[in-house]
Amino acid sequence: MSELFRKYHLGDFVGQYRKSLFERIDKLEITDSTNIPELAERLKSEFTIYPIVIGRPEPSQPKETTKEMYNHWGQLINQGVLEIIVTIPFEGNHKLFYCMPSRSTIVYLEDNVVIGNTNIKATITLTQFDENSYFSEVNEIISTVSTNLPTIHDETKPWNDRLETLIQQALENRKGVVSKKFDFFEKIGLKVNPKSTEYLVPPTITKKAIPTPATETSRTVAKEKVPILQEEVYTDIREVLYNVGKAIERKPSIYKDKHEEDLRDIFLLFLETRYESATGIGEAFNKKGKTDILLKYAKDGTNLFVAECKFWKGQKKLAEGIDQLLSYLTHRDTKTALIFFVDQKEMTSIVSTIKTEISNHANYSKHINDTYEHSINYEFTLPDDGDKKIQVEVMLFHFPKI
Repeated sequence: MSELFRKYHLGDFVGQYRKSLFERIDKLEITDSTNIPELAERLKSEFTIYPIVIGRPEPSQPKETTKEMYNHWGQLINQGVLEIIVTIPFEGNHKLFYCMPSRSTIVYLEDNVVIGNTNIKATITLTQFDENSYFSEVNEIISTVSTNLPTIHDETKPWNDRLETLIQQALENRKGVVSKKFDFFEKIGLKVNPKSTEYLVPPTITKKAIPTPATETSRTVAKEKVPILQEEVYTDIREVLYNVGKAIERKPSIYKDKHEEDLRDIFLLFLETRYESATGIGEAFNKKGKTDILLKYAKDGTNLFVAECKFWKGQKKLAEGIDQLLSYLTHRDTKTALIFFVDQKEMTSIVSTIKTEISNHANYSKHINDTYEHSINYEFTLPDDGDKKIQVEVMLFHFPKI
């Protein structure tokens, strides 16, 4: 059954645009150096709900064929027919065809009509060379898909009209929030690297910069200052790793014929440029062994973040990878990541295997949450201290062999 004008409530559809806009702005790091007018223009272009404008129908060359049809006496016969595929282009947001406004007329679309992202395709069947029949069917299709568009356009117009003002106000508010956050970091002796964002994203996209880890006074050694990896920073580190991994997935030329160390260095590059007073070290020594990614506080060499990178070699290697990661950790290392590069074609079954088998590990404590698609956060304990809780983000990136 056709979902024309009844898949979404138009009010909910517009509300989702509003929600997505504010979520996007809340992730931006806006400072005095941000080109706010340019950013506002990009957001306006992205979040405008463009009305649908239907263009001129374009018929294909008629195809002569036969089709089973009933004649006037109810007999099923093979009738000679002409089949014409008509393409009706349109501009605007194709999802509006599926939105139900506050006042709407129920209409149905025949199975021979398909609405795409930029055009409508219909197969018209004629029993004779009759242009009037052709135009009649085409006009009927256009009339059907246009039934509720005037009302929909009227009800989305207020959103489009106030969008520019809404964006400008939200950007200014976000700038104030970011300013307060950076002021706080500066007052406690930290400084965000203002250039770090440039390494991760194209100039047309603004990403969140990661703040330098805060410090707190150690309870065991009087007045000793040790860096503490805040949950906010850990979240940002995982976001950086995830974004980098997903970007590599889309560019096979980057991961083709690469070894663990080669791929590790790409992730390491982005982490290292995110901090002032921090440094990333590949294959650095830490406690019992060497780890693939170790983020250290440059002033005193304290470990901030530990990650292990491996190619997926089956569930047995999962347990070994966890053991290896845990063996690197000290009581200061509480937030970590285990990154798997999957070079097999099948990805879904591997994710299922990890979710099923990981709870069998001796140091497994609990599942915390699914952070992203194919990125899951778990809690473990240290092998030599069952009371010490460790967060492990298990991340999988799909780099199939070419």
